[in-house]
Amino acid sequence: MTTSKHITEACTLQLDPEKRQFPEFSLSRLLKTVFEPTEGKRICILIDVEKGPEEVVGYAFLQNPDYSIQRHAYNDFYKTLQEGVLEELGMTGGEIFAFPMTFGSNLDMKDTAWDMEGNAISLERDVYTRYDIILCISTFSATAPLTAHAKSFRFSGSYHARGQPDDPQHRPRCRL
Repeated sequence: MTTSKHITEACTLQLDPEKRQFPEFSLSRLLKTVFEPTEGKRICILIDVEKGPEEVVGYAFLQNPDYSIQRHAYNDFYKTLQEGVLEELGMTGGEIFAFPMTFGSNLDMKDTAWDMEGNAISLERDVYTRYDIILCISTFSATAPLTAHAKSFRFSGSYHARGQPDDPQHRPRCRL
C-alpha cells in the first residue's frame, strides 16, 4: 500500500550531490522514457568526426584516442541497439552515421555525412526524412540545429552525451 510518506519520499529532491543516487544507465529505459511509444519507430545515431570519411570506414574512429565520445556512442548506443534493444522495443534501423565536426556547440551542421563504409550521404535527404528518432552523440552539442530540422522534417530527439553512462549529467537534452 502506498502511503503519503512513500510519495513524499519518492518525490523529495536530493539537493546534496554526495547523496544522490542514479540507476545504472539503460538505453532501453532512456528510449522508453523519452520516446514512448517506440514500437515501429526507425532510429539512427549521429556522431561527429574531424577529418572525414577516412575516420569512419571500418569504424576507424574507434582507434583514435581523442574520440572517447564517439567510442561511447558506438559501445553504449550502437552496439546496445544491435544486441537486442531494437528488437525489445519493436524498433528498426540502428545505423550510425558521421557528420563533420562543427568545432562549437549548436553551430549549423553541414548536410554532408558518411555511412560507416565511407559513402557520402545527405543528412536532409537520407537521415532527417527516413528516421523517426535521431540520437546525436557528439563532441559539440547539436541540439539547436537538430531542433530546427526536426520542426521541418518531423523527427524526434537529440541526445548529447557529455559524459559516460554512469555520469549523473548524462541526460537527454531535448525531446522534439
